[in-house]
Amino acid sequence: MNVKQMKKFLTVLIITVLTCIMSCATSNSSSETISAMAAQTADSYRIVDWKDRSIGEIASPVWLLPAVRGNWTSFKSEWNVANNKVLKIGVARHGTLNGAQTIAEVQYVARLGSQLRQSVLSRAAVTLGSDGEFEMVNNAATQTNVSIAGQERLTDFWQLIETTGDNGRRIRTYQFWVVYASDSGVWDQLVAKYIYDIVGKLPNTRAQQTIAGMFNDINAEIKYERERTEAELNAEIAARQQALRQPMSTSEVRIAFQSNDPAVRAAVSTTQADTDFVAALAALSAGR
Repeated sequence: MNVKQMKKFLTVLIITVLTCIMSCATSNSSSETISAMAAQTADSYRIVDWKDRSIGEIASPVWLLPAVRGNWTSFKSEWNVANNKVLKIGVARHGTLNGAQTIAEVQYVARLGSQLRQSVLSRAAVTLGSDGEFEMVNNAATQTNVSIAGQERLTDFWQLIETTGDNGRRIRTYQFWVVYASDSGVWDQLVAKYIYDIVGKLPNTRAQQTIAGMFNDINAEIKYERERTEAELNAEIAARQQALRQPMSTSEVRIAFQSNDPAVRAAVSTTQADTDFVAALAALSAGR
């Protein structure tokens, strides 16, 4: 090999070595980045088990997320439910399946009461003349319970959820979803009784007449829910989570109920009784 060939060989060798070093460094850097990202996200949420898994049921039924968003088309088709039936969904969370089953009806009633209360207060915030009158209605609505007599429990579905916190600790929780149905007339009676019970707690005649006159509007709004997009559902979840962390004052509540923003109105109606519901919504949305 002559001198010229030797120089050419050494040049190629050096370039090859440098390329290899750079490539390996880049590869290691990329691997470290990917590993770090994986460590941050791995197993933050996963469905470990679910109802009827052994007979081929999928981890999240096709109808579940749409139903939570207010779209019952898939459910009605799968379960052969008449279009005029009023359908509502509730959820309970507990460390055991039996515990979740036990409190499912209680949580469902609490959630239904929260929806009705939101509808009443959003109108009271606009039609009543003072914070004092609004507070009076707010107190009455908070103290009023919902009766679900006449509603039929159609089905339920459960999921065992595992979440991993920033400290690496893994927690398992059962989510128990339950669906109720009622005839149109039964639902009308439910709403009428709820409003009548609120009116009975009001000492002010003007407020009584105002709330009593809301029946048609409230019933129309709550009876068949408006379908929300995934973006709207996520906005609602975030607003509800914020409301649970930082409750509003009476004046802030009234102003928020006057809002036309569904997420804001949902947040302002959120109480500590909705904690499990909000957590379940967040988990379902994250796992879709």
